[in-house]
Amino acid sequence: MLTQFKQLLTHYTGLALSETDHDKAYKFLQSRLAELKTPDLAGYVQQLTANSLRADQEWQLVVQALTVPESFFLRDKGQMHILQQHILPELIQRNRHQRQLRIWSAGCSTGEEPYSLAMLVQKLLPDAHEWDVLILGSDINDKVLAKARAGLYSRWSLRDVGPEVLAYFQPAQQGLLALDPDLREKVTFRRVNLLQTPFPDLEINKIDLILCRNVFIYFDQAAIAAVVEKFVQTLNPEGFLLTGHGELYQQPLYGLQTRLYLESVVYQRSAQSSSRSPAVLPDLPRPAAVPTLTAPDIAKARIAALDQAYQAGDYAQVLAIAQTLLSQQNDFDAHYWSAKAFASLGQYPAAEARLHAALALNKRSAACYYLLAHIREAQGDSQQATELLNKAIIADEQFIPAYLELAALYEYDEPLKCQQMRGQALNLLQKLPPKQYLEEFAAHAQDLILHLQ
Repeated sequence: MLTQFKQLLTHYTGLALSETDHDKAYKFLQSRLAELKTPDLAGYVQQLTANSLRADQEWQLVVQALTVPESFFLRDKGQMHILQQHILPELIQRNRHQRQLRIWSAGCSTGEEPYSLAMLVQKLLPDAHEWDVLILGSDINDKVLAKARAGLYSRWSLRDVGPEVLAYFQPAQQGLLALDPDLREKVTFRRVNLLQTPFPDLEINKIDLILCRNVFIYFDQAAIAAVVEKFVQTLNPEGFLLTGHGELYQQPLYGLQTRLYLESVVYQRSAQSSSRSPAVLPDLPRPAAVPTLTAPDIAKARIAALDQAYQAGDYAQVLAIAQTLLSQQNDFDAHYWSAKAFASLGQYPAAEARLHAALALNKRSAACYYLLAHIREAQGDSQQATELLNKAIIADEQFIPAYLELAALYEYDEPLKCQQMRGQALNLLQKLPPKQYLEEFAAHAQDLILHLQ
């Protein structure tokens, strides 16, 4: 009977339930059957297929149980660079006469992506108040949309951002950060089932830019094709579609052409109304012979490959590289980067297991304690997050991110401790070269000093 449920799930949502999610699905179904006092799965499937408000509410429970609402601000720096330097400036210039800009974040989860887009638009379009600007965030999950509208985020959602982004936030209760109300008003949220909701419609039409990233990795191939066809009809001629890396591989993208940037591929609707296949990318030249590398060179190349895949949001590639390394030896870097990938996917138990394996190899890794603290914070356990951040400082007294994270946790309830942590972080930053780049904050030391002062 699980097969029938999987087929229904794919038909209604596009989601293809993987084998690794079977246990989660079984537990959810057992819980619902017991609560509804339904004797078997056939009866539950019948409830889901009914044309009723109750069926809609039940579907919400299904998607909330079986989807992973994981996102963060300015996710995938490479793609954000393309948007800021190429796509958005081109759209602004193209639309300057009619002063209209329409952007859709499809599958927006808890809202970090559409709010990130709002920040970019505000930066690139100072006279946005004189334009008709739509920034729409949609998701199938009502629960994540409610969180998006609230605009309250943990520091985990703000990892890898600099002072320019942090300036949009103020401390709120329970260690959370509240997004600037003016920016919140620039984004509209709406429930959309990409497969079942009819669009284009009165609101979702003539879109200049659609982002649908890290959504299709969970979709059935036929569902991807159906949604992409709807996207093409919804885009303006020469409008853009940006997906996660490799998500449209081997898909028949009729009506779309490709633009190839160093950081990513971007799809663009043809100027003509007639459908056409995407342009074929040229063959890349064969690489030159690779010189013999020393052990330190190999280690650097390995970390660079893991970091590049992680920054691109290609978590499957991170896990693949790490697994290859672990098949050869019990490797700290492989465990640590696997943990980062699992955490970004919202698979916190797997992330914790990898972090504990990494700590078994290096008990003084402040970065591992720091990531564990973020996971606890994302799960709402501020007390244990605080304990883990203190462990990070014990492991490395010069680990600046832990001081700043503790300051953020203390800011609302314990302002004196907050000041102490910020002061210690400032002292450490002032000892660094001004131009030293800190990956954790995507900023130079001098910029962080200005922010703290």
